[in-house]
Amino acid sequence: MKDPANEEANSVKSDSSSKSKSGKKKAKVQQASLAQTLSFIFQGDTQTKVIFFVGIIGAIGNGAVYPILAYLFSSSFSDISGVGSKGLADIRELAYTFMIVGVYAFVMATIQTGCFETVAYRATLKMKLQWFRALLRQDPAFFDVYDVGGIASNVSPAANRYRRGLGRKFGEGIQFTTAGIGGIVYAMFASWRVALVVLALTPIISFTAYMVMHLNQTKSKRSADAYTT
Repeated sequence: MKDPANEEANSVKSDSSSKSKSGKKKAKVQQASLAQTLSFIFQGDTQTKVIFFVGIIGAIGNGAVYPILAYLFSSSFSDISGVGSKGLADIRELAYTFMIVGVYAFVMATIQTGCFETVAYRATLKMKLQWFRALLRQDPAFFDVYDVGGIASNVSPAANRYRRGLGRKFGEGIQFTTAGIGGIVYAMFASWRVALVVLALTPIISFTAYMVMHLNQTKSKRSADAYTT
């Protein structure tokens, strides 16, 4: 026979645990949107905006290197097979073509990295200045509740992460997106049947990669939960 007191205690525990879980969910910091993240760039001067758009062009040009290399590699096999009859003229021309592509990739990568790192540095300074101005606008009661020293210690790591994300990582995102789209377009142009087979297997590969990444990211949390329970 069930004890009503035990049932009531268990219900209270479950209610309190659910409330605490809901409280933890509400305590999570809301992630900034893409528009909010890029707002520090567009609040700057015209020079920063121009550098940002030049960096986008450089990232797109750098991402186009991989489809270009795919085309060169696919067309180079016929040139290599005709070395005996035509001599080394085709091989020499192919070597010069690869050198030109290498110089082009170096220039585009330099423009991409230099522009995005410059923009990220200026946007990070803009973010720190706005944070400091917002801190000065608070009333004295705010400093009684929040530790100013703790807030200051959290701003510097957040600014460094913002600078890395808006600098090199943002440029690489545009670069690899361009490379992926260009690779799909060239694959459909070269052999659409093989491209469709590869695209049909892409969801399976993506899901497997996502699961592996998720397991690696939650490994420390799962090990901590295993020790606490």
